[in-house]
Amino acid sequence: MRYAIEAVDIVKTFGDVKALNQVSLEVQEGEIFGFLGPNGAGKSTFVKILLNLVPASAGTAEIFGRKIENISARRNLGFLPENIVAYPFLTVEDFIRFHAELSGIPKNMIKQEISRCIDTLGMGEKRNKRIGTLSKGMLQKVGIMQAIIGKPKMLFLDEPTSGLDPIAIKELRSLMLDMKNNGTTIFLNSHLLSEIERTCDRIAILNKGKIIKTGSQYDLSVKGKHLEVIVEGFTDSMALEINKICSRPVERSGTCLMIYPEREFDSITVHRIIIEQGGKLLSLSWNTESLEELFYRIIKDENICNS
Repeated sequence: MRYAIEAVDIVKTFGDVKALNQVSLEVQEGEIFGFLGPNGAGKSTFVKILLNLVPASAGTAEIFGRKIENISARRNLGFLPENIVAYPFLTVEDFIRFHAELSGIPKNMIKQEISRCIDTLGMGEKRNKRIGTLSKGMLQKVGIMQAIIGKPKMLFLDEPTSGLDPIAIKELRSLMLDMKNNGTTIFLNSHLLSEIERTCDRIAILNKGKIIKTGSQYDLSVKGKHLEVIVEGFTDSMALEINKICSRPVERSGTCLMIYPEREFDSITVHRIIIEQGGKLLSLSWNTESLEELFYRIIKDENICNS
């Protein structure tokens, strides 16, 4: 199977500092892949290596089956860096045209492609404004436009929501999902965990230069899907009955319970057991461990183990 990204034992050292320590990763074609980690974990360094902007000290990597050192591996990529740097004297349209020409888009298609990107990001009123006059949020939109010019097959986004307001973030989310549906693979670095949670098919968590977990949010959660129930008068006999239909024992914290039925419709049985044995059911809802909870737990556990 050919992967969109396949990295094997990537190492990067800066003097005595090992920024990346044998990082191996596989990203499937057509997925949105989230790359998470605290500040200084090595996320941006890894992306720069994949783009051949920084050489690896050891290890190999391929994009769509081509070695990253081969220029052909980068011919159909889009990249939004964490900090946009642009000539302040250029207009928005001139800046996007510049990148369209660099991307090798046929001359007869450039005007159409520029208009598509400007319309997609809602920047029609700003197309003739100079870059130096734009706000941080508008500049970020310009960076996104240059990244999606030419409809790249692979898109690298490093903190794409930086400076965007809630409406623009929602629009960016829709854009990413539309591009995914049209076959684009997206590699996403972000600290905005709520957006990762909403858009990504799988994630990898990097800490101190090492990948410590990879998988879907559901795969990485120790809690999985569970019932959160608030009950008055809960008893041990209720717990014994409920545990018979659960994959793990009931967890209790005061009147709040976490219950792990093996089948979703067993929530009806949980409700019946509590009521028939004299309990008072105040609330019942399905829940999963949030990405924020998962990320915090994994990083904290890893740091404790290495301390």
